[in-house]
Amino acid sequence: MKKIFSIAATACLIMLTSIFANAQNTPKEGDMFVDFTVQEDPSNPNSTVSLSKYVGKGKWVIADFWASWCGPCRKEIPYINKAYQNLPKDKVTVLSIAVADKLENTKAAATELGIVWEQIVNAQQVPVKAYGIKGIPHIIVFAPDGKIAKVGLRGDDIYNYTKGLIEK
Repeated sequence: MKKIFSIAATACLIMLTSIFANAQNTPKEGDMFVDFTVQEDPSNPNSTVSLSKYVGKGKWVIADFWASWCGPCRKEIPYINKAYQNLPKDKVTVLSIAVADKLENTKAAATELGIVWEQIVNAQQVPVKAYGIKGIPHIIVFAPDGKIAKVGLRGDDIYNYTKGLIEK
């Protein structure tokens, strides 16, 4: 049994490494956001959406890069929901961005997990490359002007950090 678990864990690590191996840039706190555009529905060429639809529009943006198959990503959803439920909508946008996932799995997981906030689905490797993402969940808080305010928040820090920003 331990051998099977070890083999499965190794296979998962290899898969994650190959998924995130193409990450190129690593924008840092204080840098301006890097825009990207994706086609959310492969059968609909008019289903494009850009990060700039949400970021740099005068509101704080909590962006959660995640995938339905990622256990740690799923564990962060209640904390992201806390931010969504408790922070003022006129000052904060919560956005989930699905990477390295199948569209149907993302949609099913979003329903299952109660993700009712803004979403970019089917982003695949585009944001991974744009942001140098090495693993998920990867949470970035963008300032109202589009600059990266914070990278790597987890748990209650997502809500607490963002609340502190808007109270300044």
